[in-house]
Amino acid sequence: MGESGEVKGGARGHGKAILWVFLGGAALASVWFYREFVFFAERLIYGSDMLFEGISLRRFYVDEIRAGRGVPLWIPHVYGGMPFVALLPGPIFYPTTLLYLLMPLHRAIGWTFVLHTFLSGAFAYFMARSFRLRPSSAVVCGVSFMFTGYVTSHLFGGHDGRMFAMTLIPLAIGSLQRGLDTGEAHWFGALALVVAMQIFTPHMQVMYFSCLALSLFLLFHLLVRVPRAPEGGRRGAYARPLAGFALALLAAIAIGGLQLFPTLALLDDATRAATERGYEFAASYALPPQELTALFLPDLVSSLPGRYWGQNPLKLHTEYLGAVPLALALFAIASAFRPGLSREHRRVIGFLVVASLLGVLFALGAATPVHRLAYVVLPMIRSLRAPAMMLGPVSVFIALLAGFGWEAAAARRETPGDEGPSVSWVALALLAGPVLLLGVVAAVNPRGLLRFVLLEWYPTGWPREPDPALVPALRANGMLLLGGFGLAWGVALAVSRRKVSELALVLVVLFAVADLWRVDSRYLEVRDAGELEADSVLTALTSETSPGERVWAPALAGSVPNYRPNRLIYHGVSSATGRQKFLLRPFARLVGGIQPDEGLLRYPALLGLLDVRYLITPGVQNGLDLVAEAGGRYLYRLPDPPHAFFPVDIAVVDDTAEALARTRSNPDPMTLTVVEASSGREPPAPGRGRASIVGYEPDRIELGAEVELPGLLAVSEIFHPGWRAYVDDEEVPVWRVNVAFRGVEVPAGTHRITFEYDSRSYRLGFWLSMLTMIGVGVVMWLSWRRSRLASKSAI
Repeated sequence: MGESGEVKGGARGHGKAILWVFLGGAALASVWFYREFVFFAERLIYGSDMLFEGISLRRFYVDEIRAGRGVPLWIPHVYGGMPFVALLPGPIFYPTTLLYLLMPLHRAIGWTFVLHTFLSGAFAYFMARSFRLRPSSAVVCGVSFMFTGYVTSHLFGGHDGRMFAMTLIPLAIGSLQRGLDTGEAHWFGALALVVAMQIFTPHMQVMYFSCLALSLFLLFHLLVRVPRAPEGGRRGAYARPLAGFALALLAAIAIGGLQLFPTLALLDDATRAATERGYEFAASYALPPQELTALFLPDLVSSLPGRYWGQNPLKLHTEYLGAVPLALALFAIASAFRPGLSREHRRVIGFLVVASLLGVLFALGAATPVHRLAYVVLPMIRSLRAPAMMLGPVSVFIALLAGFGWEAAAARRETPGDEGPSVSWVALALLAGPVLLLGVVAAVNPRGLLRFVLLEWYPTGWPREPDPALVPALRANGMLLLGGFGLAWGVALAVSRRKVSELALVLVVLFAVADLWRVDSRYLEVRDAGELEADSVLTALTSETSPGERVWAPALAGSVPNYRPNRLIYHGVSSATGRQKFLLRPFARLVGGIQPDEGLLRYPALLGLLDVRYLITPGVQNGLDLVAEAGGRYLYRLPDPPHAFFPVDIAVVDDTAEALARTRSNPDPMTLTVVEASSGREPPAPGRGRASIVGYEPDRIELGAEVELPGLLAVSEIFHPGWRAYVDDEEVPVWRVNVAFRGVEVPAGTHRITFEYDSRSYRLGFWLSMLTMIGVGVVMWLSWRRSRLASKSAI
């Protein structure tokens, strides 16, 4: 018995050594992969959407936190003003966001990418060990997922939330597996925390697809594992895991309520494009069937800007799985037909095959019935586009299958006296044959393969053609694919037959990393952070604009592009337009749809309503007051519109359509302001006086007014039911005036008018999140403590 304990202790020590070597190697690989960013303090990691939209919103958030005002609930800088938390502005509640407060923002964002590349490997290692794979097999799983193309290549789009949410998938699967395996509550608590962190990323679609994968795994457990368990599938064996999973998801929703509830509340007050509904929307940005080849030949259809010639309107990522992970995944499937792996491991391999196949079919969107069936049966699918994102869970499944592939080889090595074949060669040939055939053709005749794909896989007259530069890249793809398969299978078979040491795995791992690295590195672009600095136009704006004044930088066609829609926000300047996924319904009605720039061009009277004081154009505008010029962009000062005023007359109308027509055609809102009648309320009367801004913060605006004649004060602030108005600390009703703005009635005399924004959904989410986290933490601690005591008593 003592000898057995020594053997187990030695194995445990060996496993820990492998773990620490792997974590150290993963950390070094992550730092070296991002070395052009890590070792140069003046650089940032480029991401198109990050610079286009994300970084500006995060700077606003960081500035408010550093100013001591806490989490801002309203952002005045985009579309004249919108709820902030509800917009999903970025991972503002995610743990790594703390880095935003500790270093320059562009550096903090870059370091979160570095950290999550490391964590993806660590979490995949944890997942593999959760399925009782040996440490060396867990290393294969960790390496396969750490640099898998679909996760890492989202660098180029700046989609950190998507990357973070996918990084957490193996941690969620590993926690669920341990919970189902042991029945211990702390693992279900860990699952709740992981799913809540996915909500905070805040990429809701990846979180949803991840939960579908988790639900499918639970279903596998209930239908396949439980009936074959020693207890014979008794009622409790079904009820306990089902209850644990359901409670974990409910707890995750409660914890994530801090982000989730404000977003759900916004849906009642906001709109998206009219085309963003129906099956065509839900199936958009699917994986075209031709691009299944990207899983193993990334340069056949390609995905790099300028070289992509497929069907998607925009593609900035790759689906490449890597030659070695794919080879070992197929090796695992073929090994399941032979003895060597345990019965439980063979069942899990079966699940991973079915789940991967379903995931790929779903990712193909309308090309298969799977996505259509999900669209009809599953909740929320109608609101989600880009079914190709299901490749996130699929990448996790393939990485785990790769770990099982090495497990099959190592387990067979330990089977004494068994000299039979390690795998089913028939299964291996059927599975890998088409992949290797394309690999051979790519290596021997890449130009012919490109031509064949163009002529046979795309309709006649397809407008895009493969770039000639893809020929050498595709040839390299084919050679590396064949080399990776040959190396992975050769070493696995040699190890299984005890021809070479298990240390030969090092060669396989190094090849896998190098192969994935060469593709991922294409999507890592490092730039000088100086491009974020203000030019003379932006400097003039930050020094000259007064609180409440807005700028319009229309995205007009011209030889010089205008500023990116959210560039002004980065410098704390309020824009009349901007870029966001949603528009508040009143503002959307005012500008005539989802494109505010077009609405302002069509209805110039709206500029005064929005207090647009400055105009930026990519060309000279005669007759306007020029303030500054930079890079072909010209800043003009417009006539000073009032931010708050007492209109001379008020038009009371019965419906929004009439209010909209009157407002759009009204050249002077100070002369006539339009108010929609409200049942049970006496329409306000016109007043007379003066009002000006005294204090202006995102969630609180204070005005001072000297009123000669009591009446309506119209304010150039976007209407939203979350705003409350106070006259000398006494709450008064807020009128919706000129379709999308606020108005309050003010009595005669000198008064202080205050607007304060209050989000009940945020307050509810905050307290529910805090209390649930405390509850989950207590349950996890008690469960872990009970587990530790049980382990000690068993020794």
